[in-house]
Parts: sequence; C-alpha cells; structure tokens
Amino acid sequence: MESTKKNRFSNWIFNSFSVSAEGLALYRIFAALFLLLFLLPATQIYSFLGSLPADFFNPPPGPMGLFQEFPSEMVFYAMHYLLIASLISLLVGFKTKFSSIVAGVLFLSLKGFFYSVGKINHDLLIAVVPLVMAFSGWGKSLSVDSLMKSKSYTDHEVQNWPLVLLALMLGFMMFTAGFPKILGGWLDVGTQATYGHYFKQFFLNGRQDLLASHALAIENKIAWELLDYGTVVFETGFLLAIMHPKSTRVFVCLAVIFHFSTMVLLNIAFLPNFLAYAVFLNWTFIHQKSKEFFSSAKSAPVVLIFLFFGVILAIVFIANRFGVPDLNSDLRTSEFYLLLTALPIALYYLGSQIYQPNTFTS
Repeated sequence: MESTKKNRFSNWIFNSFSVSAEGLALYRIFAALFLLLFLLPATQIYSFLGSLPADFFNPPPGPMGLFQEFPSEMVFYAMHYLLIASLISLLVGFKTKFSSIVAGVLFLSLKGFFYSVGKINHDLLIAVVPLVMAFSGWGKSLSVDSLMKSKSYTDHEVQNWPLVLLALMLGFMMFTAGFPKILGGWLDVGTQATYGHYFKQFFLNGRQDLLASHALAIENKIAWELLDYGTVVFETGFLLAIMHPKSTRVFVCLAVIFHFSTMVLLNIAFLPNFLAYAVFLNWTFIHQKSKEFFSSAKSAPVVLIFLFFGVILAIVFIANRFGVPDLNSDLRTSEFYLLLTALPIALYYLGSQIYQPNTFTS
C-alpha cells in the first residue's frame, strides 16, 4: 500500500505533464520577452529608495533582514541593467540555467527592497518562474547553448517536474488568498465583501475605468454574494485542481477569466500571474502547428512569438496616442490589451479541455 502511494506521488511529480525541448524553448523565449517588455521594475523608484534614511528600512521577514539600509541609487541601477542583461541572455539561451537563476535572484532582491518600505505586492511570480524553470532544461533547444553544445546544454535533460512545482506554488498562492476570505466572513450571506472591496477601489483608490462605473448601478445582493462565493470556491479549489494536469489547465483558464473580470470591474490586472499561467499552454503543440503553417520553417515558432509581441506593442502605441481605452487609474494600456488577448485564448483552451480533451494532451 505504501509503495503504491509512493508510486502515485512520483508519477504525479515526474509524469503529470509531457513536455519537449522545443516547447520549453518556445516558452523560454515568450517568458523572457514578457519580462523584458512588460514586467521590469520601474526605474523611477530607484532615486526615491536610494535617498531614504536607514530608519525607513523595514524589510519583510527573510533574507532582506541581512541588510541595514537601502543601497544607493547607483546600486539599484547596476542591478537593473544586470537584470536586463540576464534576461537577454535567457532570451537567446546563452548559459541558460545560470541566466535564469541570476534573473530570478535579481528580481527577488529588487522586489525585496521595494517591499522594505512597508507595502508588499503579489508579484513574486516574476522571480519564481525563472528560478523554477532554470531546472526544466528550457535551454536545450532554440538556444546558443544548443548550438555551442556547452556545459549548460549537457547539464540537464528536459524535466517536467518544474511545471508541477509551479502548479503547486500557484495552488498555495491562491489558497492563501482564499482561506483568509473564509475566516474574514466572505461566506456570510448578510454581507457582500466583493461589493465593499469594489467601493474601496472605486472611491478611495480612484479605479473608475472600463466597466467600474456601471457596477454602481448593481444593487442586487444575491449577485454580489454569488461573486463572494465564486471567488472563495475558485481560490481555495485551485490547490485541489493541481492534482491532475487537465484540472490544472481548466483552473488556469478560469484564472484568466477571473483576472479579466477583476480588471474590468476593479481595474486590477495581476499581470505577473500570467507569466506563470502561460507555462501550462501546450507549447509543443504551438511549436508544431506554427511550423506546419509556415511550411516547416525551423524559425517559424520563434518568429511567431516575436510577431505576437510586436503586434501587442503596436496596438499599445496606437492606443496610447488615441486614448483607447481612456484610462485615468493606475491600470496601464499594455495590461488591458494583454489581458484582452489572453481572454479568447483561455476561452478556446477551456473549451478544448472540456469538449475535446485529447486536443491538448501535454
């Protein structure tokens, strides 16, 4: 019996997801571009943090406690440009494993200093993804390492357990967001927590873009209470969903829909989460189909990724010029269009999982 349980656990860890060197490489290119173009820290904060006295340094529990004060502005800029260099190295697949770890550590360090002024954001996935995927073998293909047959190429075979680890981290992350809501009374039918949260974002934080103003007219308590229950069930259920690849993908698709709804209603995008969600796309399938579409050209999948981001950047540039949509809150135009693009992909993928379960088998 105990041996059977161990076999099931090992099978879940090492055989849940089927990955390929080409699929992982395509995701690596996607992730590196996503981080470079949309998730780099804002440099405007460096001069502010560098000028703060040591008395303002209040690090969160962990390694940041080793520091006594904020570093200078020049140190922040040095870390920033080193981060960019590591992401470019990750993009081309040069010393891929090392570059992934360096990028993750630099993200963690910069975010650690940001959080040391008292406010902690939920964006650590931008550091977790490169750190975890460093051990996946995502530099085996479409990389400088593969051309040079360097030590980075031969160190590790393609592994699928990092996807399971990311799913586990996502599950716990969602659970730690959902369980306090249960303790906080979100399931109390006498109160509507989502309604209260909406009022806080709308009136106190000035997040009044997109459909936010239209929600003021919704006074139906049942509708708001259903949002309370739906949020709690979704966030706590994610941890159970990771036990099977199909349910993991279904919940990831639901997460994209959930975040899109949160964006249009509360003007909060949670963009770093999408970096982790994207790993559960079937990149092997995307790689194969793009090669077929472009007559088996080896560079076609990579060109497709660059074309995707090129189109997004062009749309964002034009939208900023014409003010479409008209945004006055802290929601960025790039966040709006990225989530708008992710929504139909999630809906299509969700339908494929439900009605054609064999379409995406990795």
